[in-house]
Amino acid sequence: MLKRILIAGGVLLLILLIVGGVFGTRMYFMIQGFKNQKQVATVSEETAKQETWQPNFTAVGNLEPVQGADIANQVAGNVAAINFDSGQQVEKGQLLVQLDDSNEQAQLAGYKAQEKLADLNAQRAHDIFSKHLISQSDVDTADSNLKQAQANVANTQADIAKKSIRAPFSGYAGIRNVNLGQYLPQGTVLVTLQALDHMYAGFALPEQALPSLARGQRVEVTVDAYPTQKFSGQVNAIDSKVDPSSHTVRVQALISNPQHMLRAGMFANISVSAGKSLQLVTVPKSSVTYSLYGNSVFIVAPDKEKKDDKGQPLLTASEVFVKLGQEQGNRVAVLEGVKAGDMVVTSGMQKLHTGATVAINNDVTPDQNPGAAGK
Repeated sequence: MLKRILIAGGVLLLILLIVGGVFGTRMYFMIQGFKNQKQVATVSEETAKQETWQPNFTAVGNLEPVQGADIANQVAGNVAAINFDSGQQVEKGQLLVQLDDSNEQAQLAGYKAQEKLADLNAQRAHDIFSKHLISQSDVDTADSNLKQAQANVANTQADIAKKSIRAPFSGYAGIRNVNLGQYLPQGTVLVTLQALDHMYAGFALPEQALPSLARGQRVEVTVDAYPTQKFSGQVNAIDSKVDPSSHTVRVQALISNPQHMLRAGMFANISVSAGKSLQLVTVPKSSVTYSLYGNSVFIVAPDKEKKDDKGQPLLTASEVFVKLGQEQGNRVAVLEGVKAGDMVVTSGMQKLHTGATVAINNDVTPDQNPGAAGK
């Protein structure tokens, strides 16, 4: 009886071992397949390009008017007339504000009468002197009186002109600060006048840029108010000295502004073309992993040693360290480490390592949540 029980137990144990082995083998292959599936990271890629780039210097600065002034009165007086509107285009010499000049006009009439009398007296003195009836000193006195009368007329006319405040150049008037009948002390700012056809862009560049700077170089400007609009111009002047504290040199560019979109005081992003065009390999900025230990990108290429179920080579990623150059827009030049035509990963890099198998899905873009890559 015991022998039968032992035999039955042994058979049962053998059956359990066989079943367990089959189940275990299936589980092993299922786990391995699951691991292999999880090891395939989904990424987006873009091909490195060879492009022609124009070397440039970038800086930030401010826009200044080529012609701009705060129009103020030279003499005190009451406002008798205002001949412009806020924001209006005005022409050079246009009367903007007229101050009350009635007193000066009355004085001018008196001085002109004195001038006329002094002129007649001077003519009589010269006529009488020719007949040797008066001395030379009498003639000199008459001439002096005439000149004094003429000076009084000219001085009064100048005072009257100062009360007629005119535009010194053509431009756009700002918001006026005066009202009809208002008394204006001397030096009151009446309005700001700006010529807007051209603007100056003032900025600073490192002293190392001096050998590559010259008048006439092409300049492009963008401003926050119109981020997609580019305004062109050229270098107008380079300062004759370098700032010893910052080791920068001040540069001024003349920017065309035909539509009067730019205004004085705007913050400007400035790009100055310098040197000859270069042939460079470029990649998206999103493909670069920046690190204290060096910048790198992941390059994707077929791996002949790894094949899928159909015998096709799998794509694998390799991390390469790169030497970067200048940037333009959303692309950066790669001086070493990548060649034109290489496929570089643009998203999903955080789950990659050298030798990792990848699948390409360019619907995963750098603008999407990078955590979505590889899921």
